[in-house]
Amino acid sequence: MKYDLLIKGGTVIDPSMNLSSVCDIAIQYNKIAAVSDTIQADAVSTINAEGLVVTPGLIDFHTHLFYGGTDIGVMPDMAFLPLGVTTAVDTGSAGSANYSVFSSTIIATSIVRVKSYLNVCPAGLSTTKYHENVSPKYYDKKKMAAMIDKYSHEILGLKIRASKELVEDEGLEPLRKTIELAAEFGLPVAVHTTNPPEDAAEIAKLLRAGDIYVHMYQGTGSNIIGSDGKVKQSMKDAKERGVIFDASNGGNHWVFAVARAALADNFYPDIISTDVTTKTLYKPPVYGLPYIMSKYLNMGMSLDAVVAACTCKPAQLMNMENKIGILKPGAYADVALFKLAPTPTKFTDTKGEVMMGEQLLIPRATIKDGQIVYKAIDFSL
Repeated sequence: MKYDLLIKGGTVIDPSMNLSSVCDIAIQYNKIAAVSDTIQADAVSTINAEGLVVTPGLIDFHTHLFYGGTDIGVMPDMAFLPLGVTTAVDTGSAGSANYSVFSSTIIATSIVRVKSYLNVCPAGLSTTKYHENVSPKYYDKKKMAAMIDKYSHEILGLKIRASKELVEDEGLEPLRKTIELAAEFGLPVAVHTTNPPEDAAEIAKLLRAGDIYVHMYQGTGSNIIGSDGKVKQSMKDAKERGVIFDASNGGNHWVFAVARAALADNFYPDIISTDVTTKTLYKPPVYGLPYIMSKYLNMGMSLDAVVAACTCKPAQLMNMENKIGILKPGAYADVALFKLAPTPTKFTDTKGEVMMGEQLLIPRATIKDGQIVYKAIDFSL
């Protein structure tokens, strides 16, 4: 058999299949055709991946992509394909008033596969000049229901920011109302937790299995770490019952002190994502997903664990298990190739603390649906 594309001799890291070894990957049309120690077959094109790390196409689970409809939205293909990201989730850029435009102008026209969380504020995150209004009296339940029905193949859940500066004297009531609405719609909630109006423990107690605790390592106001320097029991209880903890880095939502304390207490992220915007794309402290992944490698997480948090784990939350985030035959042929290079690299956090790392994941090529959509200029096929 003659395949469309062969990837030869790379170290394949696919946590969903407990695969971490040198393998060949064959691609036919838009699907993975075979994965084996050695594939002896002809191909239209062959990639020599010796010395490289080969993973499923990465999934950036927290992003902002409403380019042209918000001040912070980035263009998906420009932002992600050069970084090995083939699927991205927009987390609340659009609300019920403008979601149709977001879907038709961004989701429908991008090579990158895009899913979304619908903001409870009808206008979403349209401007940086003022915060979105999250008061429940402005929720448009009827139009939300219409959007969720029409775009059920795209919308994964509801998004709300539960921060003092947004909720003011309403406290956690907007979050409670959002959870009630989500329960009616049969959807999860993603909640932004930076500078919460009450102890972060109270947020964790409200969340259900499948809900997303966003910015788990933020350090403004109450956070996941208690006065004893350990992760609060409420957080551990929430994770035990199925609440998902997303690291969602962002420019203002990640500090070393919280992350180090949590990792030391074996409280690891279920998901590693960027929360990338126009302010942070290709700039510190975010740059892009491989850079954020490298930070966790330099903090002691294993490569397998880091890759899992950017592939199979988010794929499960998207109800696309065995389709994306995996290199199993029959899955979509989304593949990323990296060089894990000994490279002195500076990582910073929200408060300006600096950590020098010693290794960096450097993107070399990206394949989406069986097509090479990015290749570093010095990488020969």
